[in-house]
Amino acid sequence: METIKTIYKIGHGPSSSHTMAPRRAAEMFSKRFEGSLPNRFRVTLYGSLAATGKGHMTDVAILDVLEPLAPTKILWEPTIVPEFHTNGMLFEALDESDKVLDEWKVYSIGGGSLANESFDESRHDEIYPHHTLTDIMVYCQQHRINFWEYVERYDDPSVWDHIAEVWQVMREAVQRGLESDGVLPGGLNLRRKAGEYLIRAKGYKSNVSSRGLVYSYALAVSEENASGHVVATAPTCGSSGVVP
Repeated sequence: METIKTIYKIGHGPSSSHTMAPRRAAEMFSKRFEGSLPNRFRVTLYGSLAATGKGHMTDVAILDVLEPLAPTKILWEPTIVPEFHTNGMLFEALDESDKVLDEWKVYSIGGGSLANESFDESRHDEIYPHHTLTDIMVYCQQHRINFWEYVERYDDPSVWDHIAEVWQVMREAVQRGLESDGVLPGGLNLRRKAGEYLIRAKGYKSNVSSRGLVYSYALAVSEENASGHVVATAPTCGSSGVVP
């Protein structure tokens, strides 16, 4: 099993594959032009990214990064599915005459990870000797240790700083979600309800109230995720409201 840091990631919702990874790809491409910016950017989305990108705010994630640097145009090609992976992106930097100065094709392969023919962020060294939670539980029972002690025994020491940051992001997402109201992005005109459920939960007796509070917290994070705000994956943006 790989490090826990590959499970819990931090980024913008509502999708680790359709929002978080494209935003990171845009950030990585933009760093190529820290010295001199191009006249404009052009980003072509292929396959699934193009077919469902509007609903997942893929264009917003990319434009938030590139638009402040130079005018950026998004092209949608849902019928073109790359062989490498269905979630394909082509980033291009253009000069005044629309000549391509630099280009980079990369793919969102799930869980916020990127890959192409040159690199693959989904591949990590196996550091844990077990591959299922059942095996880990048996090991902990046999050696009379807690789960956190198991993690400390095999994972990198930096995992604790990472988990502390993830926990802080989760708490902030809960707080923002409970304090926000209005309508969620998209065409369904869904109202935010986490704050209302928080108020209801506080009016119940303790045993029912605790369950109501958990529901309101989870709903708060899910609504923050749907709004494209910063959340912690658990292990995906879509389930970001589960763990908090």
